Amino acid sequence: AALGQLDAAEVATTLQTEGEIVIAVNGEDVRLSADDLLIQTEAKGNDAVASDKGVTVAVDTVITPELAQEGFARDLVRNINEARKNAGFDISDRVNVTYSASGKLQLAFLAFADYIRAETLAETLQSGSAGEGDTAVKIGGEEVSIGLTKA
Repeated sequence: AALGQLDAAEVATTLQTEGEIVIAVNGEDVRLSADDLLIQTEAKGNDAVASDKGVTVAVDTVITPELAQEGFARDLVRNINEARKNAGFDISDRVNVTYSASGKLQLAFLAFADYIRAETLAETLQSGSAGEGDTAVKIGGEEVSIGLTKA
């Protein structure tokens, strides 16, 4: 009952920083260590939480549309670079990229065009129809066709 009267966050912090807490029970001091108590950290809302040695970290796990687009852009870069490798381009070769995409992937190409060009050494990055030899991949449940030519 005496422990239940204390603020749980303060008890956890004291245990993590000092190794024990002292509480008064019937006029007598009782020392409790982390071995005597079970401390559980619970996340609020969509946060993921971890605690260790007095440090607690919370990460918001909600994926915003902007964050999703950035993830699509990273996947596009990885797939374009894989297509470069499979086509036999040298690592330093500049390329022209033509793509056929719609929906979320089209938005990612537009929003992250500079990033995609920089990471793939693309001189141009343009929407166009799929050609023979293009690479078709699925990203985020949507299909994209990627065509490469040496710049």
